[in-house]
Amino acid sequence: MDGNRIALRLGGLLGAVTMPATLGRKVAPSLHVRAMPAPALVHPGGERWTFLSGPGSATLEHMAALVPMGVSVVGDDALVVLPSPETEALDLWRWVDWPTRADLPAQAALLATTRALAAPVPTARSETP
Repeated sequence: MDGNRIALRLGGLLGAVTMPATLGRKVAPSLHVRAMPAPALVHPGGERWTFLSGPGSATLEHMAALVPMGVSVVGDDALVVLPSPETEALDLWRWVDWPTRADLPAQAALLATTRALAAPVPTARSETP
């Protein structure tokens, strides 16, 4: 507990990735299709999502690609506030995808999925003059 909130300290076997809600809405179903569901929670205001993952460390190259997308890897020893009945009733922190007994997805796989879904989709160009 952190004050009146439930908080999870990251590190060891736990990691987390935070992103804009618009991207999180694409990533969550894609992880389910890939049989890698990740617990996901919405922050107060609904603009940011956090996905819990297995451990990992993003390279500088990965971080450089993620920052413009609004994606960040939450560092070891950081606290992630978890939803509780009280925060959900107040529409603060709430679960999008509840944790299950399944293993957490590898952070590298979560980041690869995020990067793929955040990449701009090429538009078809017309060949007619």
